[in-house]
Amino acid sequence: MKLIKYIKSRGLTTRLVAQKLKMTRQALEQYGNKYKPRVDTMEKVADAMTELGAPTTVVDIVAALCEEEPDEENKRRLV
Repeated sequence: MKLIKYIKSRGLTTRLVAQKLKMTRQALEQYGNKYKPRVDTMEKVADAMTELGAPTTVVDIVAALCEEEPDEENKRRLV
């Protein structure tokens, strides 16, 4: 699961979290896709999400970033 899906699964929007972090939504959406966030950045994201009512830790974010989504071949095996 990438960061965007994790944020949405916690009931928040990327726009709201990005505003809290004083960054653009597009920049936030690059984390986990194009860029790997540093630990201090993940701490800021976790703190912002917690302040917005979705308690989150850095461990939660790392788990979301490291979780692999099945590729097409693996999806077919699961069905």
